[in-house]
Amino acid sequence: MKIRRVNYFDKFKLKKSISFLSPDVVAHYTKVFRNYPFLHFHKFLPLSMKFLPESYIMEDNNSKNILGMITAIPTSGNQSKIAISRLFLEMNYYEVGKQLIDYVIAKYGAIGATSFISIIDERNDELLQLFSEGCGFRQFASEQLWQVENIKETNVPEFVRPFKNSDAKDVAELFNDSLITHYKPSLLRKKEEYTENIFKGLADRRIFRYVVASSFNKNKMKAYFAISTTDGVNFVVVITLSAWEETSIETILKFAKREISKVSKDFVMYIKIRKYTTSAETIEQALLNNGGSCTQTQIVLVKDFYKPVKDFETEHSIILFNDFKERSVYKS
Repeated sequence: MKIRRVNYFDKFKLKKSISFLSPDVVAHYTKVFRNYPFLHFHKFLPLSMKFLPESYIMEDNNSKNILGMITAIPTSGNQSKIAISRLFLEMNYYEVGKQLIDYVIAKYGAIGATSFISIIDERNDELLQLFSEGCGFRQFASEQLWQVENIKETNVPEFVRPFKNSDAKDVAELFNDSLITHYKPSLLRKKEEYTENIFKGLADRRIFRYVVASSFNKNKMKAYFAISTTDGVNFVVVITLSAWEETSIETILKFAKREISKVSKDFVMYIKIRKYTTSAETIEQALLNNGGSCTQTQIVLVKDFYKPVKDFETEHSIILFNDFKERSVYKS
């Protein structure tokens, strides 16, 4: 078996492998080929300059069939943090998944990455086991996705304006202050992670960002929220609140819904609650007051340790971290 970067022709083999899945899922996995022309030079960039997701596959040496795929996404503004996503495995290929994960950690760890993160549905026991028991990730925190059908009317005015790059420092401080203390070492953010760059049009995700100004000083912010989508149908609203001044969650949600309707006629709006922040209970209570319900809980897995290897383009098995314990797994 061999691990290598994806090429354009892998798109057709991958589509065939996952053809039994829904069109939305197929589109999600094959989106990695959208920026393929840019990846020719992107692979030569140092980690600090990378701005696109990079995907790798494991293929059978004889049949050339794709046994698994993984995508590494450098965090914009802080490329030492890598998100792992789009892990696709053929049936009964637990070991393939382990090797792909370890490969990414070793490859990016050797060029400067220090933190790796993946977010997985809590019902996905086998995938959670693969990351935690197989590859040494710790189940660190959780996030929830909520839906609210009807948002109550409110007379609380809020001054909302679009985010500007000059807000990045204040937004980073607002987020870092909102973190529960014992989560801070792994989740603290730099202002550069909020700064928009010239390559944002090539990203998988469209993000619309806004600031809520303080009622006492319009030059200060008391909340920040972002609306993101990867498909133009499902939109996720993420809210960061100040602990020192109240903000109307209903006003934010009504504003978000109105903004989404400008870019999509048929959409589903989700609100993400980050359970590792001090405002999680406040946002959850506001959603409950509006008849909201939790539709999904996701586990945040983190690994802050890496071990570099010399040869990445190897055709041999790579077992870098924990002893392998064989167990069949199938994930689409």
